[in-house]
Amino acid sequence: MEQYRAFEWEPKDFKLETTTIWSFKDRGKWATHSGEYRGNWSPYIPRNLIIRYSKEDDIVLDPFLGSGTTLIETKLLKRKGIGVDINPEAINIARKKLAFNINPEYEPIIYNLDARNLYALPDNSVDLICAHPPYANIIKYSKGIKGDLSQMNIAEFLQEIFL
Repeated sequence: MEQYRAFEWEPKDFKLETTTIWSFKDRGKWATHSGEYRGNWSPYIPRNLIIRYSKEDDIVLDPFLGSGTTLIETKLLKRKGIGVDINPEAINIARKKLAFNINPEYEPIIYNLDARNLYALPDNSVDLICAHPPYANIIKYSKGIKGDLSQMNIAEFLQEIFL
């Protein structure tokens, strides 16, 4: 496992957001979070969503897994995380970031799938979806993976994501 700095498992002085405008003093670097994966979201966002809209043992789906920010939070917050990504490289990064022993009974399930076809999940099996879709044609997350939304232009992206 990759070596991480000495860190805290929870954000310092965390307060649940109470308005529709969220502003964070910093990006968030607790647990194994970092900003090294281009385009990932601040862990404060999934933390707020998960705490506000789910309860312990609920199933939380991240259909655009990336580096695993949401699933790190599901594990820390005792939710059953499911992550999906079309890119095997992203899955490997997320698995490394999830290789910590806090709440091991909440180890997420990860699938190498296209988020537009979640056939592996039974209907009505998810309590919350935390989705941070890729940036259409701005940050390209792979080379040559058929169906990678990050490779599409805006028109294609919108058509595919809203089908």
